[in-house]
Amino acid sequence: MESAGKFEKIRALAGGAAAAIFGAGASGRAAAELLKRAGVGFSVYAQDAGAPDFAAKPFGAGAAKAHRLVVYSPAFRPDHEWIRLAEESGAAAICEPDLSALAWEGKIYAVTGTNGKTTLASFLERALTLAGIRAVAAGNIGRPLSAFCAEMEDSSNAAAVCELSSFQTSRLKFLRPDALLWTNFAPDHLDWHKDMREYFCAKFNLVKALRGELLFVSKDVAEAAEEYGMEMPAFAKIPADMAPSACPKPFGTSVQSRNFAMASEFLKSLGLQSAAAEAARGFALPKYRFGEPVEARGVKFYNDSKATNAHAAIAALRELSGAESLVWIGGGKDKNCDISELAAEIAKTAKGAALIGQTAGKLAKMLRSSGVDARVCGSMKEAVEIAAKMAGDGGSVLFSPGFSSFGMFSGYADRGKSFQNEVLCLKNLK
Repeated sequence: MESAGKFEKIRALAGGAAAAIFGAGASGRAAAELLKRAGVGFSVYAQDAGAPDFAAKPFGAGAAKAHRLVVYSPAFRPDHEWIRLAEESGAAAICEPDLSALAWEGKIYAVTGTNGKTTLASFLERALTLAGIRAVAAGNIGRPLSAFCAEMEDSSNAAAVCELSSFQTSRLKFLRPDALLWTNFAPDHLDWHKDMREYFCAKFNLVKALRGELLFVSKDVAEAAEEYGMEMPAFAKIPADMAPSACPKPFGTSVQSRNFAMASEFLKSLGLQSAAAEAARGFALPKYRFGEPVEARGVKFYNDSKATNAHAAIAALRELSGAESLVWIGGGKDKNCDISELAAEIAKTAKGAALIGQTAGKLAKMLRSSGVDARVCGSMKEAVEIAAKMAGDGGSVLFSPGFSSFGMFSGYADRGKSFQNEVLCLKNLK
């Protein structure tokens, strides 16, 4: 049964006026559903037309005066002109996760980090569900928490495992997690954040907002906090590393073993001693995350499309450092990060590279100077075919792009599917 005061905070913020929603994508649509359930009218504003069934328009100074509450999607930078206009007119501007926090009545377990967020969040949802707890995986993992708030009459006995990016946490106001698991910290999103310190501080907002003492961080997160002069609470726990060989499938890589160790520590803190081991049985890694290869024409193809930064691509390259005749496929939209370490790892590990996207030319120049046979490709089809020839019979091809997919694809899933399809086409060639 829905509690009487579930939506009161949202109504109070709206102040009797219609709310403004910035963005017509998944976050905007979820916010619209929640506002509708709360009995708050809304207008949608977007920089493009959005979907035909979700009318949106540009936001201007005149519109700013009509709203007391603005809900913006993570695609909007906090310094966006529309947000500035709204706040100068006296409106409260909040990101979609903050809106959901006003209506969610249960626990919120936040998961953040440069890499590993989706795997950890989906694994925790499975573990909690198997332990008899009503759990949902929400946020950046695919479905905004606002969507669950809108459809669940009573969330008081539920737990939301929320995957949160720095875009969503840069200006937190209302979301106060009951636990935080911070997987790691490495260079990323410097096309969005002005520097690494700003990127770190955006995520550290979750530490500041934490309710209670359930805080789990990696060693590199603790080291970054010290470097940037941020005080990590004394109760923060750094889970001990587990040897990949000691972890159940599919956590048998150095990266995934750290995920498993952090999940185990957190679940034990909830009194669920055996939950991690039980959840691991039958658990599958999220799609397009480094896993078992597909073999085609004598070549093993690894699909790690979810590697959207250099740190993730380097980790995948190191996992295959012993592979015979390894060829790397990568590249994409530039994030303005230093890629010298990635180039060095490719030169050390791979015999060749097939490059795609905006960064292809820059990468080719760097790799060729190190003696790597680097080819610039105009399509995924060309990249897969060239990589297969370079690897040869018994060789391996690693698709771990190291960059954002935008420019060529709508997202990492679209990119991963494209790679998968081209490999299957190669496999079916007579």
